Amino acid sequence: MYYRGEALDFLNMLHTTGTAPLMRSRIVFSSQIDVERLKAAVLTSAQVVPEIFGHYQVDRNRFVVTDQPVNQVIQEVQSPYSPENTDFDFTNGPQLRLFVIHHGDYDVLQAFMSHLLTDNRGFKEYLYLLAQAYNKEDLTNCHNERRLRPIITKIQRQFSRPRGHAPMVTGMVKLPHYPGINLRHGGHVMLSSTQFMRVRRVAKAQDVGISEAILAAYAKALQVLTGHTTVTLPCPIDLRRFTAGAEDVTQVANLTVNVFLTIHVDIDAPFNDLVKQVHDLLTVERTRVAFLYRLSNLQKMNHTMPITVMRKMTNRWLPQPALRYTNFGVIDQQRLRFHGLSVVNCVFSGAFHPSPAMEIAASTFAGTCTLSFNSTGSERDYQLSMKILENIQAQLLVWAQTKPQPAVAETDATTLRHQA
Repeated sequence: MYYRGEALDFLNMLHTTGTAPLMRSRIVFSSQIDVERLKAAVLTSAQVVPEIFGHYQVDRNRFVVTDQPVNQVIQEVQSPYSPENTDFDFTNGPQLRLFVIHHGDYDVLQAFMSHLLTDNRGFKEYLYLLAQAYNKEDLTNCHNERRLRPIITKIQRQFSRPRGHAPMVTGMVKLPHYPGINLRHGGHVMLSSTQFMRVRRVAKAQDVGISEAILAAYAKALQVLTGHTTVTLPCPIDLRRFTAGAEDVTQVANLTVNVFLTIHVDIDAPFNDLVKQVHDLLTVERTRVAFLYRLSNLQKMNHTMPITVMRKMTNRWLPQPALRYTNFGVIDQQRLRFHGLSVVNCVFSGAFHPSPAMEIAASTFAGTCTLSFNSTGSERDYQLSMKILENIQAQLLVWAQTKPQPAVAETDATTLRHQA
């Protein structure tokens, strides 16, 4: 059985250069999970998202499902086994891998999802669907909507035409790459529920998004650690906001695009000014909707032009930045419930990018915000990435102590607002 790929699936394939395009979640349970019940849940979820069992066919931009090897998707291991060292190949194997790691009287579920199939929001949606299947809820009428065209059409109706083409992205900061033995590393920092509540309070008072504050802190950290005062960072925009949510419809799909913000970091300016600059830059990008021009062209080429031509044009229009940011947002504890189990913690992160590339992922569970990264590089590469994370954390904590400032002016682009 073949399942048609969408334009943004193909884009993620083009941006894959030696690194498996995956996302990871780590769910800690209070007790042991029923593995047989989990296998049945995966099979049930495949009735809604059959692509999870398929391999991605690059030259046709489609997912090919020949069987449902649930025992290949789910693997039981004993701690301290580390599934991060697994070689994932989504062009020859399934788009989902689940590792149940036994820790004595409790289990940890590590889920790896292919970015060829879905984006960060869709990954969360799938885990909610998996929980429903595990709880034996009726999914008979549930439908997965992956199509990009209806969303583009809706945006085009709202914004008659893009106000100018997006400029070519240049001047991206590159981190140094240090020699040494290349190993896989994972790092994270946390803002406790109390600390993050203060950050949200200041953000709300200034009418800015959490992602805008994190990007400002990211830019400042890069300036401090690399000396660059002009930093270009991608900011994701979830196109789902243009679709009306419908009952029994999920969207396990690639529906996120990046806009690129060129941020000028004034060494002596207060952090509030930097946050406002990021907010203003993002407001302009939302108003211009220049990303629509490239997105609509990519959609027109999908399944109509040779892969070689699409690759050439896409690499020119939509570059893959070395420094990236992904916001998984708030994890809905009510939807991430598994029968008979309590979820103690849940954290999301991205792929293992080879240094000097770096992707920071933000996710929030039970009020605690975790900033994380996965990388492949030397010990010094890892230490530099940790310094960036710690600097971002410090910037946000200091900002959280500032007195509330008057909110920035409202704009007409509120429908495109990117909040965490």
